Amino acid sequence: MQNIERVWGFCDLFIEKNFDLNKVHYIEKLGFNTIALNTHVEEVSEEPKKKKKKNDPTEKKDYVPLPVEIPENFKKNCKLNILQRVTLEFSDSSISLKLNQSDNLKKYDIIAVVPKTLQAFQYACGSLDIDVITFDPQIRIPFKVSRKLYRQAVERGIFFEVMYSAAIRDSMSRKNIISAAHGYHAVGKSKNIIVSSGAENYTQCRGVHDVINLGFILGLNSNQSLEAIRDNTQRLILKMQGRKCGKHYMEVSHVNENKLNEE
Repeated sequence: MQNIERVWGFCDLFIEKNFDLNKVHYIEKLGFNTIALNTHVEEVSEEPKKKKKKNDPTEKKDYVPLPVEIPENFKKNCKLNILQRVTLEFSDSSISLKLNQSDNLKKYDIIAVVPKTLQAFQYACGSLDIDVITFDPQIRIPFKVSRKLYRQAVERGIFFEVMYSAAIRDSMSRKNIISAAHGYHAVGKSKNIIVSSGAENYTQCRGVHDVINLGFILGLNSNQSLEAIRDNTQRLILKMQGRKCGKHYMEVSHVNENKLNEE
């Protein structure tokens, strides 16, 4: 059995799935060790159910699409850790039934949601088994994030995401991103914040040090900026592994024998 010690390092946990995989090595050059390819699922209005005839076969349609397929040769040659992420928009608690019935959801590593109403935000903070709460940077958060709900989400190990690539593209998104980030600082002292790019191509990615400096604009101090792309993201990955493997999750890694002898 081959012993491989995985290093998560600096993480960008939101890269759009249409990102050119041939350009992924640029992200590695920027100092990152781990990325997550994101599949976005928009909220669709429920169509009225048609009456089925007795002889008609039952069609089971999965609400969550399959993750983006990564060629095996690419995985072997790529030095980056590549995770699969799904981001789901929703407005009420009916999302829970769709997720419970989804087989494709189990094929993703990270589950993120975009709550579009206060009811949805309350449900995400208090009940949903998810990893990340994020928002659409093009739209201002349509509800007030309360201190109570923020604390509840943090206690459940949920992380709040701030994306920066949209701020590069247009001024309205930039205002919304800064407003949301400072709102998180006001109600929760920026606890459990992760900063991701949300990049569609490599020109929208920034280096590790640039992202840390960007944290000052987002209301983060130097330590919080570092945590947002390293410590917090690694904690998120550990939580994700625990959800997939069960509550009693333990990771065994190789220990250098020289260090043991020194001790």
